[in-house]
Amino acid sequence: MDYKHAIVKIEKDVTILLCNGCGVFIAEGAEHEDREHYCTMCMSGNCKAKFKKGD
Repeated sequence: MDYKHAIVKIEKDVTILLCNGCGVFIAEGAEHEDREHYCTMCMSGNCKAKFKKGD
């Protein structure tokens, strides 16, 4: 599946869903809904683990 909004990492046959705000692991499985996903900390506005610029 081609994801336009969700950030996913594919390893072997498993698709890993990452937070759109900071990149932390949210879930793994075969397919995920193509929308933006955020971890609990990003949703609360208290997340300190943001994506690094240039990576």
